[in-house]
Amino acid sequence: MRGLLPFGGAALIAVAGLLSACASSTTKDPANNVAMEPTSFAEIPGWSDDRHSEALAAFKRSCPKLSAGADTRMSTDGGAKTITATEWRTICDAANAVKDGDGRGARTFFESNFRPLIVKVPGNFTGYFEPELRGSRAPSRIFTVPVYRRPPDLTDQPYLTRAEIEQGALKGKGLEIAWVQDPVALFEVQVQGSGRVHLAEGGTLSLGFDGSNNRTYTAIGNTLIEMGVLQKDRVTWPVIRDWLKRNPAKGRDVMRKNERYIFFKDTKSAAATGSEGVVLTAQRSLAVDTMYTPYGTPVWIETVRPVTGKPNATETYRHLMIAQDTGAAIKGPARGDIFFGNTPQAEDWAGRMTAPGRTIVLVPNRS
Repeated sequence: MRGLLPFGGAALIAVAGLLSACASSTTKDPANNVAMEPTSFAEIPGWSDDRHSEALAAFKRSCPKLSAGADTRMSTDGGAKTITATEWRTICDAANAVKDGDGRGARTFFESNFRPLIVKVPGNFTGYFEPELRGSRAPSRIFTVPVYRRPPDLTDQPYLTRAEIEQGALKGKGLEIAWVQDPVALFEVQVQGSGRVHLAEGGTLSLGFDGSNNRTYTAIGNTLIEMGVLQKDRVTWPVIRDWLKRNPAKGRDVMRKNERYIFFKDTKSAAATGSEGVVLTAQRSLAVDTMYTPYGTPVWIETVRPVTGKPNATETYRHLMIAQDTGAAIKGPARGDIFFGNTPQAEDWAGRMTAPGRTIVLVPNRS
């Protein structure tokens, strides 16, 4: 989960907090209050050029959850509607009938089973990735920073703060699943919501979200701006990370301004897993606000992405994504966080990605 992050995982907004989240609705069902406008697939720029088979492969990963799960609520042009597991099962049967790699068949599937609705709220898009760090299953002179699993006494109430945990409040309770070398790297994993620990003993530990301390999330990018050490137009995760590492004592205090602390579990997976519980697909999995958009929903996004090697350049980015993750900083019907993968290029994109855009939700036409 982005916070992934699960937090989810949102790489820049989750860290820097440069964009404001949409205000919460005063009703019990905020999905009722989203302005949406019908459109046609023919009117969506770039739709015909996308690789729909990639999006379909990601969608199929959600199908077991959709078909066996509870009914879901989603925003539509007629107010919030319920999509039943039976309806999802019918759609998934159609998806599974399309052969892997069949681009034309995949496009036909989406056009036959969904209708596109433009979200009449400006879109905000960021990116996240799966960090990698070094560690060990046992503490040592090098590996001194504990990675904690979910405490058995954790409830939905506020728990120990980040500072209290880092000062040893959980020490000796047998909750450590690994020890790592770099506290900044662990903080990054907590923001992203998942990560990989390359163990000194050999092998890899896959970290997945397993709860938070239910404390308020504070974007440390804003903290650094308020301190006057960074300028707003220069706040990206690479810049923040560099400052934290060059100023370890002050950096520790800044990170503790974000009281939210993430607990992890070993997912024993070869790939990052989102909060839906399915393996994420690079550049096809999207973290969303499930208050409006349920897991498994196809979402077309139109935005721009940073160009690798060109600090101030961007390129058009239009893709069909699947909602498969969420995060503490992902709020609003047009808010999306793109999973870029676990490569150095993915890290570069995620660290610099923050852009406006447009969101088009594909709503099941059987509802």
